[in-house]
Amino acid sequence: MVANPVGNGGTPRVSVVIPVFESQVTLERCLRSLERQTYRDFETIAVDSSPGDASNEILARFPAVRTLRSRRRLLPQTARQAGVEAARGELLVSIDPDVYAHPDWLERLVAAFDAGRGGAVVGALACHGRRWLDVGVHLCKFSKWLPGRRTTRVDVGPSANLLIGREAFAEAGGFSGDELFGDATLSWTLTGGGRGLDFAADAVVDHHHLSSFADLMRERYRRGVEFGRLRLAWRGAGRARAAWFLLVTVLPIRLASNLLHVCRHAAEADQRGELLRTSPIVVLGVTATMAGEAVGYARALIVPPQPAWAAAR
Repeated sequence: MVANPVGNGGTPRVSVVIPVFESQVTLERCLRSLERQTYRDFETIAVDSSPGDASNEILARFPAVRTLRSRRRLLPQTARQAGVEAARGELLVSIDPDVYAHPDWLERLVAAFDAGRGGAVVGALACHGRRWLDVGVHLCKFSKWLPGRRTTRVDVGPSANLLIGREAFAEAGGFSGDELFGDATLSWTLTGGGRGLDFAADAVVDHHHLSSFADLMRERYRRGVEFGRLRLAWRGAGRARAAWFLLVTVLPIRLASNLLHVCRHAAEADQRGELLRTSPIVVLGVTATMAGEAVGYARALIVPPQPAWAAAR
């Protein structure tokens, strides 16, 4: 991996880390949004493992961005970990290249951290654009972190908008290499160790969805399968526990419960109309997740997962 550090030589308080892989559709707008931040005491580190040059050409237009180039493909959490290792700030911020930060995003994120308990702060995720599919995808995936929600704590923070103190990050062991749930395991380790996840509903980034409906269904099913495996492994659960989770997942109990959570989140964020308008997408997306989880639990009845995550806690 080669680095292209550019900056004023000072030590910033905040380091913003972005994993990049063939992100040329959204990357420039993401970086422009960081240029407009009202909070200025930060550096930006991009970890680019794209095989082509398109993303790197965009990064070259932003000389203030410190760029790490990897000749091999890095999955998102591995790329984030590499960026953290090169970071100089005491506060580590993770975002994705397909989000656009509001101008006061970083200012509000840092203020929430300073007013909190020294663990981590999860910012809000709004939907970029109002297309029917995009809004439905967003509510299906990110309802827990909608702007305007009336909650101060969450149990997990997506790496698309997450601030964590360096000390807490080190205590939690950093991002795992898990492609889908490295942010979830980091969150679980933090909360299990007594560190809270404060929610800053006014620290907003807009998520630009590029997926089709078929992409959503495949991704939700895959995440369901992996979540089922991870959930059992994290708890060190055996076949009996797997059978119980399989039962309540195959029955419509958990499907109804998850849909009720989405409804509650949307209501708190004053997005009832958007939820009603896109309800077919949300219902099918949550159903795909539950189907994947059921498969994950069924597989665990045959080969119980190793409690690797539980041991790492």
